[in-house]
Amino acid sequence: MKSKIFFSALAFTIFSMAAFAQTKTLSAPSKTDTSAAKTGTTTMTQKSNLKHDAPSVTPPDAVAAKFKTQYPNIQMVKWMQNKQGNFVAFFKNNGAECRSVFLPDGTISREATTIQQSAVPAGVAAYMSKNFPGKTAKKIERIKDDKGKVIYAVKYDDKFIRLDADGKEMKMDESMEKDAK
Repeated sequence: MKSKIFFSALAFTIFSMAAFAQTKTLSAPSKTDTSAAKTGTTTMTQKSNLKHDAPSVTPPDAVAAKFKTQYPNIQMVKWMQNKQGNFVAFFKNNGAECRSVFLPDGTISREATTIQQSAVPAGVAAYMSKNFPGKTAKKIERIKDDKGKVIYAVKYDDKFIRLDADGKEMKMDESMEKDAK
């Protein structure tokens, strides 16, 4: 009796692990995914190496078309919808992790690209070396809003610092703050 219970539990565990295993498989656009089919991009429907766990959504046609116009060489993208109702595209461009936020009408609200510490402007580098000597940032993003304003979001451990190109610490405007999280 004990062995039957043990083997039943073992079989259930193995089955559960196989059923819920995370893969990096990408699915082709489905028949109902018309925006992906029209633009030629593949929407990621399962976990990928982009580290975003929220469920994928299909963006409106205007958003998908604008994405394809803006990033014609990007074939794999994960779409999410934020609390404000905007559509966020996560993708890699030339090896860099990128995030673009689109309004439902297809207008680009902001674009963020992860960059190396060696690629920051001199003012940002000076701020980092003065305030965090000998430390390497965990993540640096170059964020451009819809007006062309660029800031640099730098993460050290659990602290985020937002800087302009001159190294001046900045407060993020409310809309940028919501999408940065």
